[in-house]
Amino acid sequence: MISKEVNIQTSRQHYLDSIRVFAMFGIFFFHNARFFDSFNDWHVKNTSTNAAASGLIAFLAQWIMPLFFLIAGAATYYALKSKSAPQFTRERILRLLIPFIFGMLVIVVPQAYFQAISHGENLAGYNFFQLYWQYFKTLPQGNTFHLWFLDYLFVFSIIALPIFMAGKKGQSPVSRLTAYFDKPWLLMLLLISSLTLVNVFVFPGGFWGNIGAGGWNIIAYMLFFVFGYLIFANARIIESIKKYSWIMLSAGIVATVCLIVFFVDNIADPVTSFGTGKFALAHFVQALNTWCWLFAILGLGYRYLNNNNKFLTYANEAVLPFYVLHQTVIITIGFYVVQWNSGVGLKYLIISTSSFVAIMLIYELLVRRINFFRFLFGMKANVKPAVTPVKQQTVIPSDQL
Repeated sequence: MISKEVNIQTSRQHYLDSIRVFAMFGIFFFHNARFFDSFNDWHVKNTSTNAAASGLIAFLAQWIMPLFFLIAGAATYYALKSKSAPQFTRERILRLLIPFIFGMLVIVVPQAYFQAISHGENLAGYNFFQLYWQYFKTLPQGNTFHLWFLDYLFVFSIIALPIFMAGKKGQSPVSRLTAYFDKPWLLMLLLISSLTLVNVFVFPGGFWGNIGAGGWNIIAYMLFFVFGYLIFANARIIESIKKYSWIMLSAGIVATVCLIVFFVDNIADPVTSFGTGKFALAHFVQALNTWCWLFAILGLGYRYLNNNNKFLTYANEAVLPFYVLHQTVIITIGFYVVQWNSGVGLKYLIISTSSFVAIMLIYELLVRRINFFRFLFGMKANVKPAVTPVKQQTVIPSDQL
């Protein structure tokens, strides 16, 4: 069988960088809205809820974190084209595990503090060291706040490495599988059916089926990650996604309306309806909806965002530290703002604007400029280029993603 694996994409896929930045903005506005939605409790909540905030949360939850894992799977495909297994593992440790450990020991501590106060705990009279010790004792409980994404992604990257590495024939097992699913509707059948089966048969009340992290269970996230690799390992799949992107967008809109009209209770409270026929149908529509939106975003990004510019270069480097910082800053500011006697719209505007400014100031003044902080936030060190004679300079292609 002739290999259909991508072998001509040697330049950086700038549209994936653009989509990653777009997704980071999406999760930023998502978490700003969590103060005001009518769904499950959060670290800090406003006294009143808002329908617009609830709608934004419900819409973004269908595809925003799956998009992050899908892009991570694509990045893994490109990374393994030029890295060995030990090199890839080292890079994952530096880029994911180090920021996760640092974040758990330092960054998320204010979140735990404000969550405890907002849920009625009396911490008056504690000094800093006593507060930190109280937080440290909660670490075995496994509350990773928003850093669960780094935790999941690191584990996925390591356990999936054997099926991602190329064998003697120059292809990985997942790459060889793509040859059988390069027809768009056959691929959609695989993606939708596998996601539906996971959500239908894994009990949402247990560990494996828990959807508290971003609205999906851990097995579903693993599927998005692996399928991200699979999709980008075949040039024909990418071209099909580009070709049908507008159709996917239309189908996604229709599926979203169906979820809202017919299945919102089954998705919002899966434990109650688990095992019923309507529960199964709801998760089929949800899987269809999610993949349509993911393909629409990928396809439209491929069409219109595959260009590099100074903003994209800057923003793409900032994505990981921005993610590590964002929820702590949002909750710290939001804890005080939600106590004001003002409307939800004004509170949201103040929290989101001031949080964005604060995050970017921390990033620009500390993280971006100081190599010690760059290391802790998963960034490569700034190295001053050595001065060499012009005649001895060689052009070295940049790494993929």
